[in-house]
Amino acid sequence: MKFSRRDFLSSGAMLAAAGVLSPAVGMQPQEQAAWDAYAAASAQKPDKLLDSEPVLQVPAETSMGVAFAVNALSNGFADVADNPGMKNPSRFFCEGVPQGKIDERVMQVRITGLKPNTRYWYRAGAAALSHPVGYWTKPSEIEWTRVHSFATCGAGGASHFAVMNDTHARWDAFKLVTEKIRALGVPVAVWNGDASNTSWKRETAVEIFLKPQGSEAYAADIPVLFNNGNHDFRGHANMHLDSVMMTRLPTERSARDWALTRNFAVRQGEIALIGLDTGEDKPDRHPANGGFSRFERYRTMQTAWLEDQFKRPEIASAPYAVAFCHIPLFDSRPEANPGTILEDWADWQKQCADEWGPVLGKNRVQLVVAAHKHCYRCDPATPSRPWAQIVGGGPEMGSRGSGANKIPDTTRFPTVIEGNVSGGQLEILVHDVLHNTLAGRHVFKPRNC
Repeated sequence: MKFSRRDFLSSGAMLAAAGVLSPAVGMQPQEQAAWDAYAAASAQKPDKLLDSEPVLQVPAETSMGVAFAVNALSNGFADVADNPGMKNPSRFFCEGVPQGKIDERVMQVRITGLKPNTRYWYRAGAAALSHPVGYWTKPSEIEWTRVHSFATCGAGGASHFAVMNDTHARWDAFKLVTEKIRALGVPVAVWNGDASNTSWKRETAVEIFLKPQGSEAYAADIPVLFNNGNHDFRGHANMHLDSVMMTRLPTERSARDWALTRNFAVRQGEIALIGLDTGEDKPDRHPANGGFSRFERYRTMQTAWLEDQFKRPEIASAPYAVAFCHIPLFDSRPEANPGTILEDWADWQKQCADEWGPVLGKNRVQLVVAAHKHCYRCDPATPSRPWAQIVGGGPEMGSRGSGANKIPDTTRFPTVIEGNVSGGQLEILVHDVLHNTLAGRHVFKPRNC
């Protein structure tokens, strides 16, 4: 029996919308041969197409991103339902117009049209693509992950979050940190920079963000708000990190803020979570930057963006506001490097402190959570700096240095910074996950007090 266009279009391999087309008649012999060759070709798929667990990211009130690795040229999907039995799911495809994005290594699916502070169940999947006739594309059967769940952000959600930082592809520390976050049961986690070291190959970024050793499902049920650190800009692959980790929806920012693809301001229960990007730890004129860096302009762009976020009703009305950035905005030591000089690297970021600090103070932000220094500390608020600052620990496991220069250091341990509203106040707990102890506790009253 000959194979026709109608057979092809109704085979389930194409979009359902194609079923409205009329059957073809009078096919030329060479065209019929092409249709027959397509029908006879097998849909090729490797034995294991999916190569990672799903990683939830860029959470918002009405959308969620999910990315995962594959082993062949594919198109990706996510089936999403409002029930754990996955009855009547909606299917979402890889982003892209006029064609959905296909890739040989990473699938990125944006789930939209969701309700705020609502739990959803989902599974991610991919179909391998082959080309048996010229450019004609034939998809395989979809290979699916198991079912996971997530909750969207919103004022009615849990007032609870966790922060990890400076993981630097140190899998021993990463495992401790992500296991603690999972145990805390937070609805969202902030990854506050320096996930990587220097990534020249895309595969390195895939391994860090989608396939971390020993922690493969770290973000399958808890989405991450990823905030760049200085190391996350280094190397050719990191310059194109959006091919692995998704950016915010374009509709979340104005045309003026076109470059601010990772800045976030989302409401999580009673807390406004605000993400700022301090950029590199050296001035733009530093020779290491090769003359192409524009971080100083980038930081100034964020100042106007930051001011606008506090005009949004859901951010302005939040009883608590916490800002996150990688490089600290304050250091009490007179000799601390402010990031404006050519020698060495920044201990804190003076330009950001000068430009963002007054905006944070004017809007009564209670806390800045920073990273970069690999050592936990707290800088209490002062009359001239009305926001406190907490700096998280790094990946060192009770020592510093390496090789023959490695020495014990009890101040060096990985942390998880937990924020939770309870009893009419925001409680910040700093967990030392190396020793399974509490390194610090800090309490903040609502902004309107």
